[in-house]
Amino acid sequence: MTHDLEMNFNKIAPFGKEDTAKELQDHAAKTQDTLVDAVENAEVAEIKRAVFRALTRLRAATIKEFDTIARLETQAIDAYNDAHHYRAENPLAHLHEDEAPVETDKLKSFH
Repeated sequence: MTHDLEMNFNKIAPFGKEDTAKELQDHAAKTQDTLVDAVENAEVAEIKRAVFRALTRLRAATIKEFDTIARLETQAIDAYNDAHHYRAENPLAHLHEDEAPVETDKLKSFH
């Protein structure tokens, strides 16, 4: 009977072969690499989202500031135009006003 037990014991497949352990270790390493890649991709996506949001806010603030400056400049131009009248401040001098009448011209015959 002891001999039968030894025969049956030898028929049982051994546990923990080196090739099985190597396969499991390789699979675990690949899985960890995949996990690290996924975490890195998630971090990149979050950074892109945060930067995009910040740039969107900056763009909105820039446009708002530009619009404010443009409105103030337009108001300043309107106020200047309301206070100043170019034709009143710069009278138009017609050329003929500075000339003598044609009758007094010594070269009257050419006219």
